[in-house]
Amino acid sequence: MKKLLFAALLVPALVFAQASDSASRIKKKAADTSAAPVNLIEYTPFTEVPAEPAPTAHACVQPPVSKAFATQIEADQFNDALNNYQACMKNYVTVHTTAANAHADVANKAVAEANAYIAEINTKFAAPAKK
Repeated sequence: MKKLLFAALLVPALVFAQASDSASRIKKKAADTSAAPVNLIEYTPFTEVPAEPAPTAHACVQPPVSKAFATQIEADQFNDALNNYQACMKNYVTVHTTAANAHADVANKAVAEANAYIAEINTKFAAPAKK
């Protein structure tokens, strides 16, 4: 009960104190307009680059496997189809690995460029060493 009474008495006092702060007798200093104008750095805002579309899945066809071939011709046809499947998969992997490596190289060059730029800024604005 005492806490409630204290809170009831304190709230009007805080409201009064806030109201009187706006009519404070303390005069604020006028802003110093004689300072040299600040040169604002112009920059290009970050523009999000759309992501590359995901590559399509491979279209290589697996030849059907049977437990035994009735003739040598069927075995030869299966071997030819298997060789075509392997060649198709190797080509798919080679093409996409080459593209992925090219993307990684470009990304690594961008990171190196950004790191070099930040290092240059850090060296220009580094605090002088204490003696």
